[in-house]
Amino acid sequence: MTRATDSRRSQRFPIRMPLRFRVSGDGEWRQGKTVNVSSAGVFFRSLLSADCGTRVEMNFILPSSLAKDSGLEVACKGEVVRLEVAPGAEGQPSIAVKFSDYRLFPLVPGRANRQDPFGSAKAEE
Repeated sequence: MTRATDSRRSQRFPIRMPLRFRVSGDGEWRQGKTVNVSSAGVFFRSLLSADCGTRVEMNFILPSSLAKDSGLEVACKGEVVRLEVAPGAEGQPSIAVKFSDYRLFPLVPGRANRQDPFGSAKAEE
């Protein structure tokens, strides 16, 4: 018999990095901080939340352990699949997003947080 928490298929990595997200089609970016990241999605905290089923766009950095200013910028789209408000989480909602699409870009200092990585003027670098 397996527990519900064991049914997750993707290994989660405890990465704590700033994240920005917005409801798809909305111009206003919201701030958050990752709790963990997997190949299937991201779990993060934010003062502002989004309802389950909401389509969102996100940007965050996956740091490299090799060098201080290296890593990958992740630009992704997904759907909110879980929302938690738990005591001890500093009153911030925790949001789980399942990826539907993502792009990885080499981290270039001073060029993080691309404005529209999925738009028609996207840069393939």
